[in-house]
Amino acid sequence: MDSFPPDATSVPMVPPPSPFEPTGIPHLDLVLDGGLPKGALTVILGPPGSGKTTLASQIAFAAAQRGEKVLFLTALSEPTTKLLDHLRSYSFFAPNLVGRTVQVFSLQQFFPPEGPITGKAIVAEVHRMKASVVVLDGFQGLRGEETDFVAARRLLYDLGTQLSMLGTTSLVTAEADPRDTTLFPEMTTADVLIGLYNTLLGVRTHRALEVLKVRGKAALPGLHGLALNETGVHVFPRLETRLRHPFKVGWNKKTLSATPAKRATFELPELDTLLGGGLTRRTGTVLIGSPGTGKTLLALQFLLAGVAEGEPGVFLGFRETADQLVQKSEDFAWSQQLQHALSARGGLTVHHWDSVELDPDHVATETLAALEQTGARRLVIDSIAEWERAIQRSSGAERVPDYLAAFLSLLRERGVTLLAIKEPTQGVITQPDFSVNELTVLAENVVSMQHLIYQGKLHRILSVPKMRFSAHDETLRDFLIATPEGVRVLTPNESERDILIKLAEQQAAIQRRESPPQRSSPSEQERH
Repeated sequence: MDSFPPDATSVPMVPPPSPFEPTGIPHLDLVLDGGLPKGALTVILGPPGSGKTTLASQIAFAAAQRGEKVLFLTALSEPTTKLLDHLRSYSFFAPNLVGRTVQVFSLQQFFPPEGPITGKAIVAEVHRMKASVVVLDGFQGLRGEETDFVAARRLLYDLGTQLSMLGTTSLVTAEADPRDTTLFPEMTTADVLIGLYNTLLGVRTHRALEVLKVRGKAALPGLHGLALNETGVHVFPRLETRLRHPFKVGWNKKTLSATPAKRATFELPELDTLLGGGLTRRTGTVLIGSPGTGKTLLALQFLLAGVAEGEPGVFLGFRETADQLVQKSEDFAWSQQLQHALSARGGLTVHHWDSVELDPDHVATETLAALEQTGARRLVIDSIAEWERAIQRSSGAERVPDYLAAFLSLLRERGVTLLAIKEPTQGVITQPDFSVNELTVLAENVVSMQHLIYQGKLHRILSVPKMRFSAHDETLRDFLIATPEGVRVLTPNESERDILIKLAEQQAAIQRRESPPQRSSPSEQERH
């Protein structure tokens, strides 16, 4: 990399300040691995409308709110009044700070009428007002004036170097493709490179942020979700990058001892018996079942059983709102318990998302935050299919297994027991369906609730085909949705035993047909 000596402008050397300062952008500090380095040159690249100016302005006003002085320089093509009118629509904008701790000027006044553009006047103004943050909005304006790319690069280098000597953090925005190779020679001078994207996926616009470079830090890689609303920019870290220790060696005795020995029960005796005492802690369970079999009711009973034991819970719903859940429970004895749990400090939190143009990383960010804020130990997702569909539409089907694996791992780290509802492709069926997908493979446990037609009669059948860390009862059971109990699993004596035996035989035959043939050993082949 070429190097250019800073222009000698008698800039006093000062001791280095604290290494990082917060950006004020939700979750951006996490992506940057600690915030922006103090005194760093940060370049923000992106196409028109991607949020470059908003991002830089929000960082600048966050610094001003902390009492730091900010110098904001607008591009040649945009007057200061236009910029301020644009920023007034955001809640982070503080008009009382403009003209005081935030000074806004046009870059035009720093350009000499003749000769090359230099950063002397900018540095002098920074030195005069003792600015901690400088925003240069629209570097492409300067670059357009400079046909000599080396001169443009020199200007960027000189500004960054001299302002760094003052301990001033520089934010430079430029209208460009973040991965345009023609910009690489200029961008080597930056300490931090942030790329913004505004991609059209079908009829939907998808915003994203990428940290291409942070000197000396391990920024979270890849594309992260980004949203713009009246509060400003929000960043949603890519879920897979939030694993603190994706590679582990050996076993952790502390984690094992911290896991409660008592199972996460449903407080339904027959179901808990089938599960070997209840769900094992820190595991993921898929509750798979036909529509109308009572999956949501059973999930609510699971959460209420936890609340009764002093374990807060979160219901992540993509279908029914909290009001609809209360309405759904009105005929059952535990309806009042549900309403009390949903009250302030009642122990149960409902997060409802309309399943329209979901950003999966936004959902994950808010869900993890809810678990941490409430101290929840149980999580229900109703249903996981909407979340999986959002992953496929935004990132492609190949991301689904990695995403789900990361989410399950993050729940284990937080000591959360998951119950995720999933529906099969068929509704009412004539034989047990134990088809698998990524989630049922990754989860430790599977509970099945199905409508089965046998000899012209509809049966509700429950079974536990999989529990990874516990012995369990694999027999089929009849269950009812009855008032006032809700979901009630029948005892073996109450179930229609002959029918269950025939259904179990069907299940065993299906599993035999679907199992891959076992390869014979060499000795067996010789005997044949």
